[in-house]
Amino acid sequence: MEVNQTGNGLEFIAKDNLVAANLENQLSMIKDAMNKNTEANEIILNLKNVTEIDSMGINLVVGLYKQVNAAGKKFSVSNVSRPILNLFNLFKLTSYFDVS
Repeated sequence: MEVNQTGNGLEFIAKDNLVAANLENQLSMIKDAMNKNTEANEIILNLKNVTEIDSMGINLVVGLYKQVNAAGKKFSVSNVSRPILNLFNLFKLTSYFDVS
């Protein structure tokens, strides 16, 4: 996971698929960045390098959305491939946050 500051927000760029085997390190980096950048009011999860998401990856996305939303901040997911967009639509996640 790569972390970039974007104005008054944070962009998390996933460098690998969001599957159970890869999540521990990615989640740790997200938590560290969120704790260090509490003033960020927009969080973007960039999935340009992601071709696969399993149920644990969906849980990561939903958990991140819930944390960001509870703090009154904006959450969005960018650079989503068609198969992942279809998965997000299947779980109706697109009704909770912006997906592009």
